Amino acid sequence: MEEERKKESEFRIKIDRDSDSYDEFVGQIKDLIGAEDSKQLKSMLDGAHPADIVTLFRDLEREEELYLFRLLPAEDQAYSLIKMEEETLESFLEELSVDEISNTLNHIETDETTYLLAYLPGAKRELVLANLSKAASFEIRSQLGFREYSAGRLMSKDFATVSITENVRKGIINVRKKAKEIEIYQVYVTDEDGVLEGFIPLKDLFLTPINTKVAKITNFSVFAFHYDVDQEEVANTFKKYDLVSAAVTDDLGRIIGRITVDDVLEIVEEEASEDILLMAGVSEDERLSTPILQSVKRRIVWLNVNLLTAFVSSTVVAFFEDTISQIVVLATLMPIVAGLGGNAGTQSVTVVIRNIATGDLSFSNWWEAVRKECTIGVLNGLVLGTVTGCMIFLVKGNLVLGLVVGTAMFVNMIVASLTGSLVPIALKAMRVDPAIASSIFVTATTDVCGFFFFLGLATVFAKYLI
Repeated sequence: MEEERKKESEFRIKIDRDSDSYDEFVGQIKDLIGAEDSKQLKSMLDGAHPADIVTLFRDLEREEELYLFRLLPAEDQAYSLIKMEEETLESFLEELSVDEISNTLNHIETDETTYLLAYLPGAKRELVLANLSKAASFEIRSQLGFREYSAGRLMSKDFATVSITENVRKGIINVRKKAKEIEIYQVYVTDEDGVLEGFIPLKDLFLTPINTKVAKITNFSVFAFHYDVDQEEVANTFKKYDLVSAAVTDDLGRIIGRITVDDVLEIVEEEASEDILLMAGVSEDERLSTPILQSVKRRIVWLNVNLLTAFVSSTVVAFFEDTISQIVVLATLMPIVAGLGGNAGTQSVTVVIRNIATGDLSFSNWWEAVRKECTIGVLNGLVLGTVTGCMIFLVKGNLVLGLVVGTAMFVNMIVASLTGSLVPIALKAMRVDPAIASSIFVTATTDVCGFFFFLGLATVFAKYLI
């Protein structure tokens, strides 16, 4: 074991992209692949973690990746596929034969198998499933039938159970059987019909006399998810209650699978990345490896929406062309009001979306969030409006101009906080992901309102500004 850890650590140092020896190491790998020196390559990859091998793949050509992949043991092949980025995985699976894919699936749990098969086209997926045992094929087909991004699709069907009418000895036997195949965190307790009753921590199971009835040591406060629950809700529950494992049940309450914390960690990262990208109007599928034209196609939609909102803002400005032509200084001050309003709105959007994602904000307490953000907007508006007004007065020597800019700033900060809190909540009510370009709509609103209030006030008090 110690030797394996040492080899893994040494390999990790070699593939550190910031190290001086990285390029040299990759060059050696490429040379050995070119010479088809499989023996030396296996020696260099000995002890390497599959995730680290995937890191190495990024600097290889596809043919080189495939050659290296095929040298790995089947179990490492499977976990290498799991660790690949989605777009790389999809194209990589196209290159592998049905037999190669089938062989890797025998070494991973059903949730991981389901994940990989979801990236195969229908015809090839059917051929792979036909290559598996009837039992495995049936389980995977049934799991692929669950809704995407649900607990049913996320769960593994590999878990240990014991009947509530049996004794501890039977539970230990079941654990020993399953432990050869999977990691076990707890044993689930069911009735004679398979309905979930509770669970037993492994420590309690092994420290209890073997003739003790299971019912006596069962913890009936068991966490379980219906198979159709959204994966984001699953992740929030794991985080809230510090869960390591949780059961998944069918409509009758029978246990059909389990979700473990390692699955949830991937969801948390996935959901966070998705929200960050969507807030900027970028597809959640965007990766560094995404082809340029594909990236352009995904981004251009929201940029066109932004262009439309920019035209609306310019139309508002056009209404006040006469005022601007008479008081040229207004053109230099407009970006201050609109820009700070946009930043304030983005702050509100970010806070509200985060609270929606964590479950702290719902339709039952939405008004509390709006009220808080509006209060913040009023206070920020007073401070920034006063500071801006004073600075304009000191620089330009015109008190009315300072009051106009300060008042417009004050009003726009309130608008920013109000729209920044309401837009995500409104999108959530319409069952649209609130992260989808909320900031674009909020920024458009603050631009329009900022220009309107500033130029409108300037028009009203124009005689004092000239």
